[in-house]
Amino acid sequence: MFREQNISEAGQVKYVSPGEIVISSQNRLLISSPLGSCVAVMAYDKTTKSGGMTHIMLPGKPTGKSTRDNNKYAGNAIDNLLGLLHKQGASSKNIEVCLAGGANVLKRPDDTIAKDVVDSVLNFIKEKKLTIRATALGGFERRTASLNTEKGIACYTVGDSSKKTLWKFNNEN
Repeated sequence: MFREQNISEAGQVKYVSPGEIVISSQNRLLISSPLGSCVAVMAYDKTTKSGGMTHIMLPGKPTGKSTRDNNKYAGNAIDNLLGLLHKQGASSKNIEVCLAGGANVLKRPDDTIAKDVVDSVLNFIKEKKLTIRATALGGFERRTASLNTEKGIACYTVGDSSKKTLWKFNNEN
């Protein structure tokens, strides 16, 4: 179950740390902490201008009964992100997503955590029948992700690069 303390409030800018879910239907800029093997899911409903982001660390769903840190897992984080957007009036048929992260930053040939997280996120999104508009996944460099909920613009950085637009939800690119 989603826990309220997983929502970060920082004025007009909201930072999303591992295992957190942040949503907004106001003029907010949601920014992920650096993404190595983690994946940021940016979800947006352009009809309600509701958006949210979750920072996913682990594939699948937790196997234990503890609810602590459950939103670090792909299944829980995506379920809870959608649930919170629905409470804001968003409809599943209108929610679209962008993804960023999933890099093998340690450059270990036998390290599969990034691939496992990406595959898990993609499977849960497919299961929910959500439309993926754009991705910035893989490689060997860290990323950050951001979502402007007023303008419906998803962006990302790679390493120390400048911010690049990933998708404009309101303009259909």
